[in-house]
Amino acid sequence: MKGKKEILIAILVLTSVGLFYFGFGYLKGSNLFASGRTYYAIYGNVAGINNDDPVSVNGFRIGKIRSSTLIPDEDVVVLELEVSHSGLNIPEDSRAIIANTGLLGGKEIDIEMGFSSVFLGDGDTITSGTEQDIFSSLSSSLEPFEKKALEAVVSIDSVMKLVQVVLNQKNRTNLESSMQDVAETMDNLNATSADLKSLIASESSNIKKVIENLGKVSNDFAQISDSLKDIKFNETIHRVNASLDNANAILGKINSGEGTMGKLVNNDSLYLYLESASKDLDLLLIDFKENPKRYVHFSVFGKKEKSEKK
Repeated sequence: MKGKKEILIAILVLTSVGLFYFGFGYLKGSNLFASGRTYYAIYGNVAGINNDDPVSVNGFRIGKIRSSTLIPDEDVVVLELEVSHSGLNIPEDSRAIIANTGLLGGKEIDIEMGFSSVFLGDGDTITSGTEQDIFSSLSSSLEPFEKKALEAVVSIDSVMKLVQVVLNQKNRTNLESSMQDVAETMDNLNATSADLKSLIASESSNIKKVIENLGKVSNDFAQISDSLKDIKFNETIHRVNASLDNANAILGKINSGEGTMGKLVNNDSLYLYLESASKDLDLLLIDFKENPKRYVHFSVFGKKEKSEKK
């Protein structure tokens, strides 16, 4: 009876040890019941990657790093990659990239699958590569901003120097004087605004009357406009044109010498005759002034005087 208990305890211990071994291997990513393949990758710098770190494809774990070996003569590190996924074939132009798994510095081997129709065999060497960590990537991304920030700081420093030169004692005095002038101007504007406000308040009735008058004028203008619409402008213009045509015809006849007006305008005989008559009339008036007795006989007793001999 005692021997059976010891046997049961031994079996239980061996079973526990086996389960622990298989469970630990499962947690480490090893598939103990699958036939895995081994690949090698050579790196100049493994960037802190360790044994048992995962090997994945597109984020899916397919194996782990079995071992890492430093070769001092060549200054390289050889990683032994164990791929436990039996149905996965890796093209020979694929790359094993040391990638970051998070902000805390975790590492893994990320297999970038190639497009070749020839696949790697067990024990072959895969092309290696290294991905920039997040801090290196962030530093390279921020480098242009850093240059711009330095340029901005230099510009600000130049501006500050210029401000110091501009704002010397004399310029500060002028600036203070200008500010006082601006303050006085604002006070005057406020006073003017207050006066204008009081003026508008006092003259509000007159302003209202002016607006009403403007409204009446607008209405009268609208009535005048309606009246102007009723005027037959076209007919009036036609009549004016006809009158102008008649006047042009009359002037044409006068210019051509037709009719009495045409003869008077174009013939100078009447003018010459009138000029001669005017001269005779002048002579007659002169003679009348000089010898009035020739033309007028006057006597108190009614006796005729003898006419003077010519």
